[in-house]
Amino acid sequence: MKNSQHIYYLIGATILIIVVNTVFFLLQSSRNARSYAAGRETYEIVETAQSLLAALRTAESSQRAYLLTSDTSYLKPYEGASLRIDDLYLSLFTSLGEREEEQANLDSLSRLIKLKRALIAQTIDLQKNGQPSQARAIIESNEGRMMMENIEKVLSRITQIENTRLLRNHESIEKQTKRIQIFSVVSNWLLLLIVISALVSIVQNQEKISELFREVEDKNKRLESQKNELQSLSQDLIKQNNELERFAYVASHDLRSPGVNMIALLQLYEEAKDEEEKAGLMEIIREVSDNLIVKLDDLIEMLRSKHESYAVHEELNFKQIYNSAVKNLSADIKKSHAKLDYDFSEAPHIRYPKSYLESIMQNLLSNAIKYRSPGRRPEISVRTYRRNEKVFMEVKDNGLGIDLSKHSENLFGIYQTFHGNNDSKGVGLYITKAQIVAMGGNIEIESTPDVGTTFTISFN
Repeated sequence: MKNSQHIYYLIGATILIIVVNTVFFLLQSSRNARSYAAGRETYEIVETAQSLLAALRTAESSQRAYLLTSDTSYLKPYEGASLRIDDLYLSLFTSLGEREEEQANLDSLSRLIKLKRALIAQTIDLQKNGQPSQARAIIESNEGRMMMENIEKVLSRITQIENTRLLRNHESIEKQTKRIQIFSVVSNWLLLLIVISALVSIVQNQEKISELFREVEDKNKRLESQKNELQSLSQDLIKQNNELERFAYVASHDLRSPGVNMIALLQLYEEAKDEEEKAGLMEIIREVSDNLIVKLDDLIEMLRSKHESYAVHEELNFKQIYNSAVKNLSADIKKSHAKLDYDFSEAPHIRYPKSYLESIMQNLLSNAIKYRSPGRRPEISVRTYRRNEKVFMEVKDNGLGIDLSKHSENLFGIYQTFHGNNDSKGVGLYITKAQIVAMGGNIEIESTPDVGTTFTISFN
């Protein structure tokens, strides 16, 4: 009886050590995950700070080039850099806004950027108004250089604070890891002693061996079952995370075009002098706003229904989807003077998830406008047809084209770009193919550099 109780005590101690080991392992895994997230956040902050500095330098170099040459083509990179500066500072403020140690740096950075941009804009206005000598006098005063140096110092302090914060986090993880290693060594030796004691007890108490083995076997089965459940749960979590990540890409990318279009329409409205033109623009703005609300509702509904099915099929009209995409891109179409035509006579309808078809149509039209050739007016045509009981959609343009001999393998990869557009993210084609393939379809491309591109989608 004594030996039997001794064995039970040993088994209990073994289970206790295993539980403690497991707890320490989970704690370390959690710390490692937080450390990884902190490192990734620091990297993104540092990268944003570097991009912000690069945008400021681009704006400054474009300004100087314009002042030296009076060539207005240098104002285009300056304007693009100005837009990026706003986005990058907002991103930096969003990441650091709640950190008290960064408040002073953010306030200084905001003030310096405003001063620097005002100085650049002042010199450009002077040059435009025929006062180049005054513009050069401002440049030669070195005020702008000192501002840029101060901005570099502030960004350097921000980077240093983030790196120091990451280093402290890593040091904490290393200390915790060493403690766990020491505990693991000690606990393993304890387990070894327990096993030896258990073997001695088993030898001394032969009549209990069979019963003990049965208990151990039952415990092993339960542990294996728990392990399988944990593995299954882990796979489900990974799958859900992947779906949520893809949903985030779709939502951010598909909502960006209407948002940018809304800003452009508002700018056109402010610049319009004719009341009739303003009224027309306001009507378009209302329609784009309505489309944006509908898009948000569709995305929310898609997210809500993920546990039942990834996307709900419904009867859709290609012309309505096309009109909605054209309205969302109306500002880009107007600015680029793009000529669009369509033909949905052969296949006017399709059963398909609405949010997917809207995203596919909008991404392909947006790409055709974005990668237009500067030497000719963009022409874009969309048509649908049926072949072998399948519906096909063809989107054709006369833009820059893509060299498929170089880029065919990574054409639909995420963050892959093939032209020098500043606003290219390399996400549109990735999202488009992912949505088409998810519904059992396929997308093919034919393209010739400086001639144009044709996308052909087969819907399942």
